[in-house]
Formats: sequence, C-alpha cells, structure tokens
Amino acid sequence: MNHPGEAQQDYFSIAELAQRWRCSRGTVYNRLRALGVEVLDFASRGKKSKKVVHARTVLQIEERRTRRFS
Repeated sequence: MNHPGEAQQDYFSIAELAQRWRCSRGTVYNRLRALGVEVLDFASRGKKSKKVVHARTVLQIEERRTRRFS
C-alpha cells in the first residue's frame, strides 16, 4: 500500500495516522495501545505533547492488518 511521503517521513503524528487510516485520533490511540506500540513522547509524565510513531512501525501494522478483499 503506497502512501504519499512514506519514503521521506521517519515519524507519523497521531493526527497524521488518523487521517491516513481514516478514523478518529481516539481510535488511533486505542489501536496503538492494543498492539503495545512504542510512541515517542518528550513530555514529562502526565504532561501533554505531540506524540509520534516510527514510520517503520506504521508500515508493519498496515502490512499485518491489510487483507485481500474477496
């Protein structure tokens, strides 16, 4: 599955994943949490900041979750 910018981008924000996967940010958080995905976050514990996920991890998730429609 080819997506624009996938070779150029090292990390995806939660908002970018929501747009890429066509779902809400809450759904993205739930899916990442359920899969135990590591998220890069520079904020102190309990503080808000922009969280990002490594592009390689995103591609692995998509590869495992993509199915052929028949």
